[in-house]
Amino acid sequence: MKKIMLGAIILFSLSIQSQNYFVTIGKDSVVCRQINFFDTNAQGKMIDLEYVDNDNKTIRLKKENIPDINRISQDGILYLRMPLNIKKPDGYYRFGKRMVSGKITVDVFDDVQTSYRLKENFDGSFNKQGVMKQYREGIYIRHVTMPDGKLYEVSGLKGIKAVKTIREYMFECEQYKKEYFSNPKYETCTFEEAVTDYNKMCP
Repeated sequence: MKKIMLGAIILFSLSIQSQNYFVTIGKDSVVCRQINFFDTNAQGKMIDLEYVDNDNKTIRLKKENIPDINRISQDGILYLRMPLNIKKPDGYYRFGKRMVSGKITVDVFDDVQTSYRLKENFDGSFNKQGVMKQYREGIYIRHVTMPDGKLYEVSGLKGIKAVKTIREYMFECEQYKKEYFSNPKYETCTFEEAVTDYNKMCP
């Protein structure tokens, strides 16, 4: 009984441990017991990283000692390097979260903050009815990677053409196409939910 319990504990420990790692641009991987935190600057460059290695030693790295990291997994949540402009992959970037895994993957960086202020009239005076106007500030990026490796940016109005291309590809799967046009869910569901369903139906 004790041997069985010990084996279960070891397997659980390895499972937890494997959820924490980072991979460099050069494809070197570092498995950690735990990643405590990481921080980036305005260009996306990682400037602070603290993790616990396999010897249970806490390692704290600053900007000059941190390798160029391509992806980092913290407690099973995967963060990936996302260029602000997919046509310039070596330019500025952010670390976004993997939202959908599978045949089609979706990664999102969301730093948008929403605030509400009194809406102004054309003469510059505040609306007496107290009508509030919504202001959205920050950066939102959504990247979609297709099975052939092609990357699309699907963010706001400039992503409409990409969404059409992706949807046409998804409709090549008859099961998904039938479900999409018969289930009212797809009138209001998120893009991520639609892709998740596709990956389940058409692996």
